[in-house]
Amino acid sequence: MPKRSKEDTEITIQKIMDAVVDQILTLGYDKMSYTTLSKQTGISRTGISHHFPKKKDFANALDGRIFRLFVDKLDLENGMDGFVKSWLAALDDDKFRATLRLLFHHIASAEETDEFAKRGIERLYALCQERFGDGSDKELEWLLGKSLISMVR
Repeated sequence: MPKRSKEDTEITIQKIMDAVVDQILTLGYDKMSYTTLSKQTGISRTGISHHFPKKKDFANALDGRIFRLFVDKLDLENGMDGFVKSWLAALDDDKFRATLRLLFHHIASAEETDEFAKRGIERLYALCQERFGDGSDKELEWLLGKSLISMVR
């Protein structure tokens, strides 16, 4: 069998990652599997696991992309009040909630600090500090707690 080109490999990985984003946002991380990804992409489960041996490898590979999807729902231009209002409104958005579930999953399920979760939380704190200054960490913590509670109601 001829060796695949680097470009073919990159196209395959991108196809998998597009399906991962779609399934995280529609099915949720817990319901996404190598089987569901294989069905959507037409790539064998073995082919997918060749590029992503563990399920958490998907989140690590998508880290920046997921963060951008999350932040796109937030108002960063109208101060802390606009940010808080937009976050609370976004809790009604299934895709926003799916990204939060992914973050919370990686926080709660890891025996040690998961890199995806750690980077996500650090980015949120840095974003709030940069945009809204001192004291914004308390608002962010309140929003994260409120979000977690809203998901169990």
